[in-house]
This record gives sequence, C-alpha cells and structure tokens, in this order.
Amino acid sequence: MRYSQYFIFFVLLALLACSGNALPEGVLPKKKMVPILVDIHLSEAINIQKYSMSMVRDSLPEDLYLSICQKYKLDRSVIEKSLHYYGKHTGEYIPIYDEVLNVLSEMDVKAKSDSLRPVQKGRFDADTLKGKRPPPPARKRDSQIR
Repeated sequence: MRYSQYFIFFVLLALLACSGNALPEGVLPKKKMVPILVDIHLSEAINIQKYSMSMVRDSLPEDLYLSICQKYKLDRSVIEKSLHYYGKHTGEYIPIYDEVLNVLSEMDVKAKSDSLRPVQKGRFDADTLKGKRPPPPARKRDSQIR
C-alpha cells in the first residue's frame, strides 16, 4: 500500500514538472523571439539616428514597431505578451538574448568588413553591380570615326 502512494506521488510530480515547461497561449517560442528582438534593436538604432537623418517625426518609433508586426504577421499584443512573459522569466530570456547579441555582433562584424573593403580607384565594386545591367558601351564621337 505504501509503495502505491509513493508511485502516485512521483507520477503527479512528473506530470507537474512536465506541464511547467509549456508556454502560455499567445507567447512566442524562443526561436521566433530571436529575429523579432533583433529587428526591435535595429529599429531602436534607426530611431536614435533619426536626428542625423533629418527625420524628426514623433511617430517613427511607432511606425517601426508596427512594421515589425507586419513583417512577422503578428498582432502587436502577441509580441507584447511574449516580451512581458520572458521579462518575468529571466532564466528563459537570457539564452534568447544571448542569441540576439550573437546575431547583432555578426551583423556588426559583417557591416564593418564590408565598409572597410578596399576598392581600387577607377574600378567598380562587384557588390554594387549585383542585379544591375552593365552600362551601355560608349559611343564614338564623329571626330573619332573618321
């Protein structure tokens, strides 16, 4: 009899432990939060730079946030609920944020290496020609034809 009570206790404990890992309804999983947080940080950087770009619109932060919602086809409340949930559960949020910081660092390194790449004088940069047609050949002037 005593063993059956222990067995029931351990089964209940296992069920409670497994159900505690499930995310509440309307909260995004970790894999979906990483790109959203990356975009939120990029939009905040754009917002900070708005004065240097002569864009003094009060609605810019809101526009940027809504563009993130549209990009991921999510309702604003889902993103806010997810941010609120992970903000209260820092044990789950820290690995997400570590991944966000890794992505932003990779983007920073790539941007710096692209901007520091030497371009030979008088030559085109190969990256600027991607997807563009080559310029038409130069026409010879009448004086050069004769």
